Amino acid sequence: MVYIIFICFAVPLALMLPIIKGQSRSLILFMLIGAFMAVSASEINSVLGLLFQLPVYDVSLRIAPVTEECMKALPVLAYAFLFSDDKKIVLPLAMSLGIGFAILENTYYLINSFQQINLLWALIRGVSCSLVHGLCTYLVGCGILYVRKEKRLFFAGTFGLLTIAITFHATYNLLVWSKWNVAGVLLPIVVYGFILPFIYSKKLKQLLFRSE
Repeated sequence: MVYIIFICFAVPLALMLPIIKGQSRSLILFMLIGAFMAVSASEINSVLGLLFQLPVYDVSLRIAPVTEECMKALPVLAYAFLFSDDKKIVLPLAMSLGIGFAILENTYYLINSFQQINLLWALIRGVSCSLVHGLCTYLVGCGILYVRKEKRLFFAGTFGLLTIAITFHATYNLLVWSKWNVAGVLLPIVVYGFILPFIYSKKLKQLLFRSE
């Protein structure tokens, strides 16, 4: 089923790529890459779950945050090192990749549980899940750009960034699966609302990125 969803999602967007130009093309491309990463992560999570004989709950808490955040970080890391380390290009692409991942994941859950969900579920899931995947990839992108300039911190910095993303993702999953599911839904919304004003702040930009 996940492959059918991916084809229905990817083909229309792929047909747009020859027509659109500039950063819009890159954003669509990274959204497609994010969707592909969601398909790949789904397969890897399933295999690891069967290998270690873990129920869905344990896969969601122990395996999915690690595999998904590592896989989402790879295209951003590759782009920053091979093509451009311009934050105005890399960070929107990182967010786009995370959103593409979330769209495919949300659609998969929708089809699998369509009899148990409603409009409120779609709204909550659309906001919270999208922000979790988008924010994790965005924050990793911020760090990648920093360690890209500070090469001596590359390994330690990359590991630290992935650890933060994995912990945030796992915390969200843990809360959503618990009786504190409302707190889980609100967590990415609160974090997004907190950091959004600082994204355009000069002080934060000077802290994260040294002037060229």
